[in-house]
Amino acid sequence: IAGIPDTMDLQDLAARDGKQLHEQVPPYRWSVTRADLKKLRILVQEFVADGRMVPTQRDRFDATDGIIGPCIHTVNQQLIKPITARAGGMSWALMLHPEGLPCDLFVTHCWREGIYEFIDKVLNSWPGRARHAYCCMLSNPQTSDIANLISSPSTSPFARALRASSYMLVVPNQQCSIYSRIWCAYEAFLAYSDSKLIFTATAPVLDLRREVSYVVMTIVGVFVVGVAVAAHFEIDESGRLAGVDTHSDFLGGGVAALACFLQIPPAVLRASSPATRTMAYVSGIISAVYLALTGRIAAEMCARNGLFGNFTSRCLIDAFLGVGLCIGSATMEADRLWLIRAQQEASQLLTGYTGRLRDASASKEEDKEKILEELIASGMENDVDSAVQVLLHSGVSSPMLRTAVANAGKLEQASYWNVSMIVVKWTHWVYLALYCILSRAEAHWHLTEIGHCDSTYVARACMDPVDRLTCGSLTNYCRSPLEGSDVSLAFLGLVEVVAWLIVFVACGRDKRGFSAATLIRIVGIGALFTIFPPLLLFHVSINSNIAGLWALFAGFGPVTVILSIAGPGWTSRVPLIGPLIVKFLMLRISCERRPEDARESLDEDKAMACDNSCALVGLLDRRSGLA
Repeated sequence: IAGIPDTMDLQDLAARDGKQLHEQVPPYRWSVTRADLKKLRILVQEFVADGRMVPTQRDRFDATDGIIGPCIHTVNQQLIKPITARAGGMSWALMLHPEGLPCDLFVTHCWREGIYEFIDKVLNSWPGRARHAYCCMLSNPQTSDIANLISSPSTSPFARALRASSYMLVVPNQQCSIYSRIWCAYEAFLAYSDSKLIFTATAPVLDLRREVSYVVMTIVGVFVVGVAVAAHFEIDESGRLAGVDTHSDFLGGGVAALACFLQIPPAVLRASSPATRTMAYVSGIISAVYLALTGRIAAEMCARNGLFGNFTSRCLIDAFLGVGLCIGSATMEADRLWLIRAQQEASQLLTGYTGRLRDASASKEEDKEKILEELIASGMENDVDSAVQVLLHSGVSSPMLRTAVANAGKLEQASYWNVSMIVVKWTHWVYLALYCILSRAEAHWHLTEIGHCDSTYVARACMDPVDRLTCGSLTNYCRSPLEGSDVSLAFLGLVEVVAWLIVFVACGRDKRGFSAATLIRIVGIGALFTIFPPLLLFHVSINSNIAGLWALFAGFGPVTVILSIAGPGWTSRVPLIGPLIVKFLMLRISCERRPEDARESLDEDKAMACDNSCALVGLLDRRSGLA
């Protein structure tokens, strides 16, 4: 196609008969790839830079803005239509892929967003298993009679492509809710009818790397200073600082206190609150000090003994815990920024949305009449409204989540999971299991090495009526480490750790938030109440706390894995206790302002202006019939 930049390799495309091409290739193959969207963004930037795409009375975009960009209508009129017309009148998708690509992802939007905003949100939220996406502005032939193409909603290209897809991605915008537009409402109805996984697209956080890097640099700086200070400490043969019992109260108390400390920000503080950001830095400093201390001890012990012997392996897992705490602290800031972004997208979906799809507007009243007639005839109007509400509150809508909401009530931000807490709690889980195994193995090796497990020595120690404690310790630790009940429970714990991680990675977006909640609120809280209080208050070591280990590895652990596999849908179906479990796990105890509160507080004039603006745009673009 002569005269067009080679950004998308358009120079080598041959002109074809677009009408014939669309008759040969079914609508569910009118798709584009991620690479196509990236190249389109670059092409739009080139058009804006050299003056071939200019602001209009309807779209007064800023040519220097690289975040929002020209609206979809402008891109359609000044780029998509001219280029596809010269190529033969087909859609952008079939111009690039004449043979078509099967649709995995259906993208729904209302044409009011900027092109950069749209592409960035779609690329940032693209499902890992999806390869090709149907997007109306790129998939439908914009130079043809679109009104005739979509005259029958149930057999329109939208409907046929959506039925073939696995996911529907909802793209919010800063102008008005896409559900104030009738075609978007109809797509929600089709997605609900076909039990599709629906989720909200979110824009990338622009300052994410910078803000997280500040926390990371703080942690690294404190760690370096901590290592320099710890280098002056003397370490004895068993890995203790001179005069400090680093393997019991000191380290155990620090771990428990830090675990509690890390739970506070995501649980009760506003994501946008300066206090939440401060907590990330403070916990990062504490974690860095802990890692510097345990890392210094581990390095010294490894230099002396290798990886095992004289409690060296236990020193290594102390350092492993420190690494997990530092990573958790660094990701706290990322969690805060991601949550703010998710709440902004939810608010955008609410702007101008009345809560009922039948109130949506259309550029052509006959389209609305046909769609409402089909919606009412299905008998699912209220169900579809409820499905949209699940999407607004949870960030994702699926049959499983809709079942959970029906049984347990509203689940806010169900698709959101706190990365920092997952890292910290999973690391704790691994740490406790390895601590039990390696502590007993190291104790057995140490006592055997110094000859205290000799039968004569043990018999002599047990004959002393004054030293019954030594007798019990020798009897306990001199037998094979595999014979201890604490070790058996710890191995069970390791199996649970791996099983949970596999389930979490493999499960879908509608289950992952629930799976994360089971780890944080069952294993995390369970460990805090069963393992650390006896350690801190009564000086009961982790290995000796058999009741606590039974509760953690034979109780909380299996329950966590089972619930993660079941997901919120099946869990909520358990009579009596199921809904209560889901509520406990998914309830957000937060000072955050709810999205619906934001909607209620919207200025009515602003909401009305948004509706009128969307309606005006639809009227101006009746020929496309896509608003």
